[in-house]
Amino acid sequence: MTMTGKAAEGTIGDVPGGEVLSDRAAPAAQRIADLSKVSGRPSKSVLVEDCEPLLNALRAGLRFSDVYVLDSTQPPRELLDECASRGVPVTIMSAALATDLFRSDKRPEVFGVARVPHPVEPEQLVKAEGDLLILDGVRIVGNIGAIARSAYAFGAAGIVLVNSGLTSIADRRLIRASRGYVFSVPVALMDWPEVNALATDFTRAGGHVAALDAGATGSLEKLSAWEGRLALILGAETTGLTPQARALAQATVNIPMNPAVESLNVSVAAGVLLHRRAWRNLGSASR
Repeated sequence: MTMTGKAAEGTIGDVPGGEVLSDRAAPAAQRIADLSKVSGRPSKSVLVEDCEPLLNALRAGLRFSDVYVLDSTQPPRELLDECASRGVPVTIMSAALATDLFRSDKRPEVFGVARVPHPVEPEQLVKAEGDLLILDGVRIVGNIGAIARSAYAFGAAGIVLVNSGLTSIADRRLIRASRGYVFSVPVALMDWPEVNALATDFTRAGGHVAALDAGATGSLEKLSAWEGRLALILGAETTGLTPQARALAQATVNIPMNPAVESLNVSVAAGVLLHRRAWRNLGSASR
């Protein structure tokens, strides 16, 4: 697509007037084009697309260099206010250029370029107050994103992903699936030796490791009422817990349900467990 090199003048609602970015050769456009490409390689920057994920990422403290609004849309006032309060510049981009950069008519109407946060350190998870979730081989990004939302909603202190297939939490699919809340709760990518070391430090600090297992006879009520910290292990829906997870767990429990149902989606199961522990975790988060 041939783009005009000359920028237009204009305003969009409360966005300050100025040049509308329409030049494909502009450095900012080139950067966005590079970031929009599907790639498994880690990057120092990431695109956060659509208004709700943008707002949640901004409020979580993610560092944005720029936010872009297409000239075909009216941005919400709260997004502009959030950008202004954090000193993040807002640029108007032509819709035609955005279609070219994202190579699709399904381009986002608003999006931002942010710095990828530093990896979560194990010590941060050990010293936190709330429970942890350890996801054992959960690889469907939509499930991981839904779990991140529930973890933040119910006050969990962090999530550990083992064999998730992700190379960074700043994965655009994960950001969309979590509605941006993946930046509101610490999420760490680990292998099993790292998880074992984390669990050792966690239990030495008074925590307890438990796993969800369909065949377990442990009491969910007793686990829910546990006053200390818990690290809760959940396996993938199709494969269940790995031998490494079973070896790590000090106790196993199941969720009582209709026996005609084979299993729950892992994100639903995580939501059930986190809700049962919200009395403690939300109280810890407020202290």
